[in-house]
Amino acid sequence: MKTTRGVAWIDPGQAAFVRGVFARSGIDLVGVGCPEGHQAGKAAAEIGCESVDDLRSVLTGGDVDLVLIADPGAFGDTEIGQDLEVLRVAHARDVVVATLEPIPASAAEVVGTDWVEAIQSGVLNAMVRFLPRTRLSSMMVELQTAMETFGVIRSCSVSMVAPRVHGSLGARLFDGMDLVRALMGVPEVIEASYVSPSSGRGLHPLPGQSLRGLHGECTMNLRYPDGRAAAMMFSDQAGVASTTLVAMGAEGHLVVNDHGFCWRSPDGELVDSFTRSEDEADEVSRQLVELCSGVGATQAPIEYASVLSMTHATLLSSRTGQGESPETTKRLLLEV
Repeated sequence: MKTTRGVAWIDPGQAAFVRGVFARSGIDLVGVGCPEGHQAGKAAAEIGCESVDDLRSVLTGGDVDLVLIADPGAFGDTEIGQDLEVLRVAHARDVVVATLEPIPASAAEVVGTDWVEAIQSGVLNAMVRFLPRTRLSSMMVELQTAMETFGVIRSCSVSMVAPRVHGSLGARLFDGMDLVRALMGVPEVIEASYVSPSSGRGLHPLPGQSLRGLHGECTMNLRYPDGRAAAMMFSDQAGVASTTLVAMGAEGHLVVNDHGFCWRSPDGELVDSFTRSEDEADEVSRQLVELCSGVGATQAPIEYASVLSMTHATLLSSRTGQGESPETTKRLLLEV
């Protein structure tokens, strides 16, 4: 059987994490590069592979099966028109492109470009795969059958935190919005607050319009037109990755975490539960294997127009201090 050959584009601080991901995936890591080119040699030496100096050339002509973009740098965020064409070429060459960061990273940047058509047609999902997606985690897959019976979620809280090497706060925010959109739909209003790691007395930095390079914590309240609500908290500053979801509905109380889920009726009776095996591979490795085997191509795609609109409304609200509408963003920026 042919061994899958992969290249990773990383921040040097992600070297140990990425090496572990490839080792657990059984994918041969043959090259490593960095957005800051002078750092590539050191990162490659630490991992034990060749250094790569041009991400675009690897995507368009490299002898590889997979490119994992752990830290895109400016890719897909500044030369956005050029980078869409690069992804098209990679897709035509059957190169799997996976990323730990959302590409594109801003609804505002894609307005008036060919990215809008790629988003609306769904082809973007085929060209680049964001992971890990909590919505496709083994835990959420186990939960799907229970959710069909649990019914409409009336309110929920979601906490998703991870170390910075797993991806930025922008990545956690993007993943969380993909999850909550699937569970509850697109909210009418998002009210958000952002906390930078450097925040202190008298210092309150605010995010820009892009998810790229965003670090710290973000909290928000989501309101739906029918009275439902959600509260969310994300961070890329945690020592270990952790996801917790608590949902309330007419059928009771559902608690989900990395170890399993428990559903109790309004009377406190146990309705359903599941305990996850502790020796399961991490989600990045598992989903990477699925992508390379072709399984990931058939799994529920990201609804980019809605998810990017939700993240844009979140960033905007954290700057204005007011509730912001994802649907307004979608109409203004992402409608063809």
